[in-house]
Amino acid sequence: MSHEQRLGATASVRGSGERQLGAFVRSVIARVSVLPFIIYAVFAMLLGLPLLLVLVQAVMPGLFDANAPDMALSLGPLEKAFGSSRVGNAVVNSLELAITTALTATLLGGAFALLARRCNIPARRFISAVPWLVFLTPSYLKALAWVLLISPGGYLAQWGILSTQFIHTFFALPGLVFVQTLNLFPLATFVIGAALAGLGSEYEDAARMAGVRPLRIWLHINGPLLMPAIALSLITIFAEVLSDFGMASTIARVSNFGVLTYGIYAAASDYPVDFPMAGVLALILLLLVVGVVMVDRLLRRRVDPRLISGRSKNGRIYDLGLWRWPAAIAALTISVLALFLPVAAIAARAFSRTLGAGLTFGNFTAANVLTALSFGTDTDGALLRSLAYAGIAAVITCGGALILAAELDRSRGILRPLVLGLSLGAVAIPGIVLGFGYILMWNRLPGFQNWPFPHYGDASLMVTGYIAAALPYCLVIIMGAIGQLSPSLGEAAKLHGVGATRRLLRITLPLVLLSVVTAFLFTFIRTMFELPISQMLVPVNGPPVPPMVTHLFSHDQDGLGSALSLLSMLVAGSGAGFIWLFAKRFVTRRGVASAVMPTAASSGISSS
Repeated sequence: MSHEQRLGATASVRGSGERQLGAFVRSVIARVSVLPFIIYAVFAMLLGLPLLLVLVQAVMPGLFDANAPDMALSLGPLEKAFGSSRVGNAVVNSLELAITTALTATLLGGAFALLARRCNIPARRFISAVPWLVFLTPSYLKALAWVLLISPGGYLAQWGILSTQFIHTFFALPGLVFVQTLNLFPLATFVIGAALAGLGSEYEDAARMAGVRPLRIWLHINGPLLMPAIALSLITIFAEVLSDFGMASTIARVSNFGVLTYGIYAAASDYPVDFPMAGVLALILLLLVVGVVMVDRLLRRRVDPRLISGRSKNGRIYDLGLWRWPAAIAALTISVLALFLPVAAIAARAFSRTLGAGLTFGNFTAANVLTALSFGTDTDGALLRSLAYAGIAAVITCGGALILAAELDRSRGILRPLVLGLSLGAVAIPGIVLGFGYILMWNRLPGFQNWPFPHYGDASLMVTGYIAAALPYCLVIIMGAIGQLSPSLGEAAKLHGVGATRRLLRITLPLVLLSVVTAFLFTFIRTMFELPISQMLVPVNGPPVPPMVTHLFSHDQDGLGSALSLLSMLVAGSGAGFIWLFAKRFVTRRGVASAVMPTAASSGISSS
């Protein structure tokens, strides 16, 4: 064989090998889905990178210096923070408030759940609905309402039933614990009530047959069985109080009761901005919240009694006799204090000229409401902006969560548990920390400062923050519903040549429609009243409702702020109710199975 023939044969073999290698590479690329990379990129952009910047800022104080950026490591911010009495007081105040509220709210919520589920009290259905209404009312609005009621010129003080000493005591730790307890006892009611629903009467019946009295039954049998739920309630409320910004920016600020969340906002809003101090406070807050979440996971892994079995009996309904009336009165009193009195205070201030004139006929006016509704005013613009932002965020979040949940349901690798774990972990991220991370990322990080969309200073970044905060909740809600569907439905459609998009729209979506609507309404209402992200990322074209309301209250325009709050609650509540009723009627008329009815217990979501 000549030299030229050998070269030609070698080239032919090499070409064949290259073609085979190319075919193999193309087959591997075809098999490897780009979905994991998209998911990692989404979570990194929305949650991972902002939080990383917050943590890095605490040990690299010069990283985002406008004049001379410096990547040198330094413990200076940590030493400054831990050497400051103000920061120390904020940590102690936050822990003291969180621990006390966790105990009181769990006690109240557990008693409320017991009365609503196991006792024959009057108005039982109405009392059972109260925790949901309280839960959906924003914390900052309830805090502002109590300021209207208890302040020296407030409605209750005008009636002469409150002493000066009581008012001073209220605007301190006892008042904050009182308001936070009324604000968060629904969480304990949901958690402990779900455990009570699964606690049958077989153990109790056996103890009663042995002559054990009801009090000993609850102390030695039912109580230990409910301990995991009680522990979960304590941990959830503790984390929620630590992360709360509504009370921190209202009653706590008025009371000069420093807490971590407001310290982060003050450091990030100061001039010049103290990024290192905000980063250290955010790091402390995040470590505390993540710590209690980890304790929750460990407790539920070690102690997890299975209360429902094939031999479970329905829980015993206790006949309280004449005591059912005092019990009902106590539950209704809590309902009035937690819901109706704050809403009444907001409504009364919305329709009155001044707070000092009290509830007199001459003080009545509709001017505040008419001003809030007047076209072209700041308040009307805030309401319209909030409605638009909430609708956009809800549509994008639910659409993305539906697509992601459908893809993850088909995944059999590590992707599914990883993304669900990230989602549950992201629920524990305080909104104020996430907002601060967005400031660092989109205002200071090179490469992101000049992005046209989203852009720091306009509404696009704030809506992105809304989506990031709500995406974990929506994903868990919709994943819980899709996980109940039989895989045979999609496989049968796939055998008939139905594509993935049509399967999602024609099969999956109708079956999980109520859960998608629930996620949409949850995101919509959450976004309408989302205070920390709105406060940290206020766009230049004007604030949405939450920052506008707090601004009006802090500038002696509480009447207009109350009117705007009342209108927001009415519009959001009526709109959400209409959408839910329409969706439920649509599902009923189309005969869609409701195996995916969403519940707080089945979705596995906690507020922490």
